[in-house]
This record gives sequence, structure tokens and C-alpha cells, in this order.
Amino acid sequence: MVLQMNFLKNWFLGRPSQDQFAKAVLAELRRAGDTRDLQYEKEHFRLVNKGGGEMNLTNMYQEHCQLPRRERSTHLKNIIAGFVAAAEELPESFEEARPNLRPKIWLRAAIVNTDLRVRLTSGKGFENPNYPLGEHLVTSLVYDMPSSMRGLSQTDLEKWGVTYYEAMEAACQNLEEATMGHSRMGTEPSSGISSQLYSAITGDNYDSSRILLKDSISSWEVSGDHVAMVPQRDTLFVTGTNDDIALELMLNMTEAALKDEPRPMSPIPLRLVDGEWEDWIIPKTHKLFPRFDQLKTNFMGDLYAEQKELLEAVLDKEQKDVFVASFSGMKNKSTGLVMSYCVWPQNVDSLLPKTSLIMFANEQGVEAIGEWDRVADIVGDLLTLDDSYYPARYRINLFPTPEQLKEIGMLEL
Repeated sequence: MVLQMNFLKNWFLGRPSQDQFAKAVLAELRRAGDTRDLQYEKEHFRLVNKGGGEMNLTNMYQEHCQLPRRERSTHLKNIIAGFVAAAEELPESFEEARPNLRPKIWLRAAIVNTDLRVRLTSGKGFENPNYPLGEHLVTSLVYDMPSSMRGLSQTDLEKWGVTYYEAMEAACQNLEEATMGHSRMGTEPSSGISSQLYSAITGDNYDSSRILLKDSISSWEVSGDHVAMVPQRDTLFVTGTNDDIALELMLNMTEAALKDEPRPMSPIPLRLVDGEWEDWIIPKTHKLFPRFDQLKTNFMGDLYAEQKELLEAVLDKEQKDVFVASFSGMKNKSTGLVMSYCVWPQNVDSLLPKTSLIMFANEQGVEAIGEWDRVADIVGDLLTLDDSYYPARYRINLFPTPEQLKEIGMLEL
């Protein structure tokens, strides 16, 4: 026991290696009374239960290493609580489970990439029923417990004899009854025009999920349509599309919430239209567009970078010779903002990310540079959307003709 405590003490002093993290998780599981026959597979960085099931450690490890050292001990304990809870039996009936159901919002990439990692290692998909919330978020169901939450699978719902929608309705009702806990935050400039910005502030780990309480949110007084942002799991901001003051304040608070956040959500605003949330792109003529667009560029860059690494591994495993293009950035000399671009190579089967600019390159160098929309107008027949990937990519295997390259031109940056 003394050796184990010394090991953990030394481990928390610096960034642990993957092996150290896995061994510490196993040690803490034993201390928590977990009796499953778990083995660490170094090659796949996962814990495998000989009785069935596995625990991929990649996302938890990355989040752990991004935390300040003083917070890692608590984070490890929370991980263990989740693992132990996952091994516990759920109630036998839906009626028994119903009071503890809650809706949960996740970053879509977290679900998609976990599924890819599982498929790479075991060939089986990640079983988690979820439905889209805009393009970059998904909704799912959890069983809430005092110290942790357990994600619900399709098998769990079938065992109870309920559909996802029936369970989600109950979960949202429970969350509504748990008290909305929102407060109004606004400013009143000298013009006398009031501004409304609302925020869920309960701190119960479900504040981002309160975006699903659409009936309540639609009753909040705002200027224009309701628009919301969920930059992290404990944050929800809501204001109106026509309230420039509140929009700027919401943007400031979102940037602050994302700073050094180990598990960010989405910085893409969502607008409530006919009772449903959809992505909202602020008009290009709006004074805040450059800042909102910069947040989106940074966000998409991170998504595509992680996707590229996984896609290359999948394609390599399937022995497919396809070039996965990078989502890259460059600073615009006149605006100082970072613009995204990808490279379209000559006569190479490729998967391109959606970027602001496209560079056309061959052995002679860069032949043309154009904005995406302009390129699509000229050579759109060479671009094939493949939305089986997330984020979506475009398949190309041909190069524009010299005449088309001349029409695209060389955009000055």
C-alpha cells in the first residue's frame, strides 16, 4: 500500500505517460473495490474486461493531461467513479429508472472518434443512441447517480421496453423539475435600450443540457430569435439575434469559457427556429462576424486534425491509397485573422476538408488559389461531398484544366 501511494504521489507531480496513467487507473479501481478481471492492452491503450467489454483510455488521458496538476487527483477519482458505476446493474424496470434519467449533450466528434477508435481495435462500433443537435452536437441519455453518470445504450432501452424519444421526454421533464436555475445578465447602455443575456448557472453538470428545455427558453424575452451557445458542458448562454450588446457579451464569455478548457463543446451558435435548434451563422456584414468566424475556424481546425489522424489509420488498415488533406491556416495580411485552406494535389485520390480557400498544387508549384465558393462554381463537378465522415470531406481525383485554373486565378493573401 505504501509503495502504491508513493507511486501515485510521484505520478501526480508531472505529466504521466500513457502506461503510468493506465496503471494508476487500474490501481484506483482496485482501491474502489472493483473486482472485474481487467487487463491493460498497451498497443491499443485500453482496459479489457475478460468477462466482456473494454474501456478506451485515450480521451480520458488527453483530458487528464490538460488539467492543472492540483486537479488531477480529483479527476482520477471521478474517472474511477464512472467506471465503477458502469459496472453496476441498472434498475430492472423503466419506472424504477425514470426519476434518475437525464439528457446529456456531447460534442459530436467525441462520439464519432470514439466509434472510430473502437472499430480500429475491435471491429465493433460504439453503442450509444444519440441524435443531432445542430451539426456539431448530439443528445444522449444518462442514468444519474450521486457521484457519477452512466450512459445508456440501446440495449438498456430495449430491456426497459421504451424508445429513445420516450426516455428523452422523461429525462427532460426530470431536468425541468430539477429547477432551471437561469439568471438574467444584461447591460443598459446610455441609449436606454435594454439587453438580455441569460445563463444556466446551477453547476450540476447539466447546464449545457438545458438547451433542450425549449419551451422554457422560448418564453425568455429576447430581441429577435433565440440564439444559444454551449462552449462547455457546464455552460449555456441564450440571447437574441438582434441584440448586438448581448451577442458581444456572450461571445466574450464563450471565449473565456473555452480558454484552457480540457473538454470543450461547440462555439457555433444555435438558433431556435420553429421549435428546433439549428446552426446559426452570423451575417458577414455584422461587426462581430470576424470574431465568430475565427472561433469557428479554430474549432474546425481541431476537429479536422484529430479526424485526419484517425482516418489515415483506418485507410491504412483497409489498404486504401487515399491522401487525407490537412486543414491548415494562414494569417491574412490585411485583417490579421487566420484563414483556413487546404491543398488540392494533381491527379491524387484525395479527401479535402471544407476550408475558406483551396490551393491547387502540382510539380511546378501552386497553380491557383481561390475561395471555396468560387472554386465550387467553376469546378464543382470535380468535388464530391462525402458526409459519411464527420466533419464532412470532399472526394477529388482529377485536377482542373489549365483554362479552369486560369479562371480561378491567384487570390492575393
